[in-house]
Amino acid sequence: MNTASLLAISSLLAISLASLHAQEAAGAPAASMRIREADPVVGLIGLALQEMQKNGGKPQAALYQAASKALAAQPQNSKSALFGDALCMTDAAVLLAPVAGSMDKPEQAGAKLADILGLPRDKTGNISSLNDLLPFANDIQNAVRFQKLKLAASNYDYDAMERSIDYLSRKYSKTYARGKEHLSTLARYRKEIPDPASFIRSAKAKDMDKLNGLVTFRLQALVHDNPEMSEGNIMAVRRYALSGDRTNRTQDRPANWQGITSMPGNGKNYRSEIIRLHTKNSGTDSLPNQLDILHARNTWCGYTDLDFGGGKILFTSWTDPDKKRRAWDLFELDLATGNTQNVTSFMPEDTDSSDACYLPDGRIIFMNTSGYQGVPCVTGSDWVGNAHILDRKDNNARRITFDQDNNWCPTMLPDGRVLFLRWEYTESAHYFSRILMSMNPDGTDQKEYYGSNSYWPNSLFDAQAIPGKPGMFAGIVSGHHGEKRVGELVIFDINKGRTETDGAVQKIPGYGKEVPNIIKDQLVNGLSTPMFAEPSPLSDAYFLASCNLRPGEPSMNIVLCDKFDNIVPLTASSYCIYAEPRLLQPTKKPAVIPDKVKLDTDKATVYISDIYQGRAIKGVPEGKAKTLRVFMSEYSPRNTGGHYVMGMESNWDVKVLYGTTPINKDGSAVFEVPANLPLTLQVLDDEGKELVQMRSWFSAMPGEKLSCIGCHESQNEAPPARLTEASRQAPRQIDQWYGPARTFGFMTEVQPVLDRNCISCHNGQTTYPAPRTGTIPNFADTSKIGTGSEIGTFSKSYWALHPYVRRNGPEGDWRNMTAAEFTADTSELIQLLSKGHQGVKLGKEDMDRLVTWIDLNVPYRSAWEGERPHNAEFMKKRYDYMKLFTTTKRDYVTLTDTDYKPGTPIASTAAPNTPRLAPVTDKPAQLAGEPEQMKLDLGNGVAMNLRRIPAGTFTMGSTRYETPQELPRTKCTISKPYWMGETEITLDQYRQFDPSYKNGVYDMHNKDQVKPGYDMDTDGRNPVIRISHEKAMEFCRWLSKKTGKKVSLPTEAQWEYAARGNTAGQDFYFGSIVDDFSPYANLGDVSLKKLAVRGVDPQPINNPDRFFDFVPRSEKYNDNHIMLAPAGSFKPNAYGLYDMIGNVAEWTRSEYKPYPYKDDDGRNAPGNADTVRTVRGGSWRDRPERATSSWRWGYPAWRSVYNVGFRVVIED
Repeated sequence: MNTASLLAISSLLAISLASLHAQEAAGAPAASMRIREADPVVGLIGLALQEMQKNGGKPQAALYQAASKALAAQPQNSKSALFGDALCMTDAAVLLAPVAGSMDKPEQAGAKLADILGLPRDKTGNISSLNDLLPFANDIQNAVRFQKLKLAASNYDYDAMERSIDYLSRKYSKTYARGKEHLSTLARYRKEIPDPASFIRSAKAKDMDKLNGLVTFRLQALVHDNPEMSEGNIMAVRRYALSGDRTNRTQDRPANWQGITSMPGNGKNYRSEIIRLHTKNSGTDSLPNQLDILHARNTWCGYTDLDFGGGKILFTSWTDPDKKRRAWDLFELDLATGNTQNVTSFMPEDTDSSDACYLPDGRIIFMNTSGYQGVPCVTGSDWVGNAHILDRKDNNARRITFDQDNNWCPTMLPDGRVLFLRWEYTESAHYFSRILMSMNPDGTDQKEYYGSNSYWPNSLFDAQAIPGKPGMFAGIVSGHHGEKRVGELVIFDINKGRTETDGAVQKIPGYGKEVPNIIKDQLVNGLSTPMFAEPSPLSDAYFLASCNLRPGEPSMNIVLCDKFDNIVPLTASSYCIYAEPRLLQPTKKPAVIPDKVKLDTDKATVYISDIYQGRAIKGVPEGKAKTLRVFMSEYSPRNTGGHYVMGMESNWDVKVLYGTTPINKDGSAVFEVPANLPLTLQVLDDEGKELVQMRSWFSAMPGEKLSCIGCHESQNEAPPARLTEASRQAPRQIDQWYGPARTFGFMTEVQPVLDRNCISCHNGQTTYPAPRTGTIPNFADTSKIGTGSEIGTFSKSYWALHPYVRRNGPEGDWRNMTAAEFTADTSELIQLLSKGHQGVKLGKEDMDRLVTWIDLNVPYRSAWEGERPHNAEFMKKRYDYMKLFTTTKRDYVTLTDTDYKPGTPIASTAAPNTPRLAPVTDKPAQLAGEPEQMKLDLGNGVAMNLRRIPAGTFTMGSTRYETPQELPRTKCTISKPYWMGETEITLDQYRQFDPSYKNGVYDMHNKDQVKPGYDMDTDGRNPVIRISHEKAMEFCRWLSKKTGKKVSLPTEAQWEYAARGNTAGQDFYFGSIVDDFSPYANLGDVSLKKLAVRGVDPQPINNPDRFFDFVPRSEKYNDNHIMLAPAGSFKPNAYGLYDMIGNVAEWTRSEYKPYPYKDDDGRNAPGNADTVRTVRGGSWRDRPERATSSWRWGYPAWRSVYNVGFRVVIED
């Protein structure tokens, strides 16, 4: 640059600075600087120098501060020149930031400037101040233009363009008239620039004209001429930092688990502008550059919604930064006048309103935090917003969702229903449990729209219906942690399916590719493709969206993208965030659905047509379900909550139990429920034990008649075409459960049962009978203990009892679990009591209390008061607002069961009468060598080995007192030899019968789980589990037909005889319950302490205490397997049989009947699905005393049990 140029620039700068000072002195905003019209880069540097003179600070911050002020100075209705120059300033600030940040090292700063401008190093010299940049103003200006062009040319794809041009030519043959011309131009570019991506990536300043040509052509062919762009006017929001930092999308939006109250910096660090962009008007560099600023404010605003007439815009913003009241409200912008109105100013000042959409009848759906709830895993520090409906004629708001965590993104469906996203937390995998829901505008008929019981997508923000395509929508698939509210743009069609990727049509980009089903917490972190947000479908082919054009880029731009993989930038800023684009034009109103609520009642009716329909109850025989348990969750208040607050591996929330209601013989039910509450149902059997867990909730509106088909049926299923019993009945009242509706807690419901039945022995003084040592659990001590802040403080009796219960815990497999997966009789506590533990026989009510406690996930706490000092006040607020915004006039009261008070314990009647058994005197037979072996070919290279078991006589039953179910002993004769499988049936073997079969997962403790659980399908040599007795017998019939042999399950006598392995008078073939089992069996051993986990993607705790390491286990021996071991991993018994003890329990052919055992009393005859069949041998989760050769338990033949498999016998 010559001296004259330098002098001119210096003079211009001096004049500009003087002008600025004069304008400021006169009270004009600093942003009216005329120097930008002459030279944006010089103006930027001048402003930055001024910032440093006034406020000090570093050059980099000064550049960003100057850029943001320049952009903020744009008057409304800004046109191309000023708009372009101001944006050039912001892009120049980004370009120069690395140089400015290095000015304390002038040589380094000079080198960076040379790299940026493509100049020789000796041309730039050392750069120590912003003044040193002035000689390079023209070079910087050209570099800015060049970088904008490269950004505008990003994601260039000839094949995608050709597909799109072909499509437009065919669909719009009359209005898309230049299709052939565009294809011809495209063919020319293919020859001139064969690889556009490489060309754009490596382009230099000399290639600017070619680059401009590529950008111009793509815009013309796909945007300007595209009939779907209509007039080309786009409304959007532009945001940028005011704080001297670079604008960054990570500071521009809440995390994926947060609502508006958790906006970074409360939204005060950003300036926002609602803009209109004219895409049909291109200027320099062919980008649209005419823009109208429709509304501006120095705080965050967004979540816009355009009314159907196209004349008004709803948006969310900070109420008033200068007033100490609530932060967030809804506003409406009138485009005709430019005036704004606060729409929710009447809402309580300790609540926030946000995220609204217009209804076709003039009302509004919006989110508000009146529920006084907090997200529990962050101890309630993120406040929860639920949906409300507002009638603006009288400012009458009514709450219509009652969800545990946030609702987001309400929008209208073409059929008049409202689509919104809800986050579920109730005993499910909360990283993955955001479900797209739909409802009528009045809140009735709330039901899943997409994603229930799905690990993918983790979240589905900003879903929008696709015009003219019923059931199709586009949304942003993102993770839980990681990227905030941005992700992959995916097209869905619920007509294809509603679960995981079943309804995913394609990603953009992703033409012709299937959408992969991925289970991952930070689902979209590290993507090599652009990140999207806020899509606005024009059709099923074209979409406006906000887009992060390059991986890692902090800015967001507006793009037109399509299903053919084109992503066409309509803005190209490296500084601003452009959000929420949509065509600014009237749209067709959806149908108006009349209100169905009856606001003069606080009740609703639930109708279920057939409880046996749906994936959650699969396998349960008709007639087995008898009643429904009805309860609700009392969610954690603000600034409260956590994984261990309610109990150990328990709920997030207090449970309020209402009672039960009967199920008709045909599976139908009809009953009345309280409205405006989050209610959960559990399907119970005739003993009151849970068959199906809902792990979710429903909320009925006042007067609503809510209907469903069955248990987690697909919304695509039709109800049964028959008249049900319930359809002819009046709705039933819920039957009380031993008293009025109340919160359920350990001390009020369970401790009295222990006091009446257990503490005469379980009192801290009684020891185990020989050969075991130590003191039995103490259920009498109700003093409280905890482990600090991580775990709540609970009674010692609770800590002693809960380890003997299996339950889902705070999280579990989010997919549908096997029916009765956690039913009470899979718990050691219920098994022992059912078998006559120490002669104790609980009454029906006491057993029902224990079963209900188990089914409700073993809660300890029954109230939120006292858990935090503020909770009583917050709960009162919650119910004050319930009265204000619903028809529910209910005070929060913890009701205790006054019928049961701790009193004088009733001593166990059986403990003194424990029988003393005489030693078994059987003498083992002499075996002549190794048992004979048989090998069966199952196909596909899979074989099965069996061993010949000789005939003989043995004493069947307990070698010492276990429970009454193992007595009396019986002399049994095995009259004929038989063949028995060397091992339990393995996955590989079973898959020859059922190729698609999966064992599933075992439940993981703790929260923050990033996978369904412990994968039990990792090794085909593992035993098959969760096989019902019926399925095991089907396998036997299949194998009989395949081999021509008589294949079956072993009788109990055959099983125990083989398990004893030619031994007598001892617990196992290898010794007693106190001997080292680790070489012989996979039992509940030291390795089970690895089930004690914590952290995101929970990992085993190093040396956990017994609060976390609570699963009952051997304290001494380690078999080195936490769960399943490959069949045959341990030493066999004398008959050559492996794993007769441990690994998995095994079905037998025999009915679970009392002893004495008789082969011919019908116990080995065929039965029905309800026939209880015996399982033997214990499993990896059982301690030795629960896995002896004689220990027995039974399950109904239809049941699939988490630790039960089988092995076969062949009888000659």
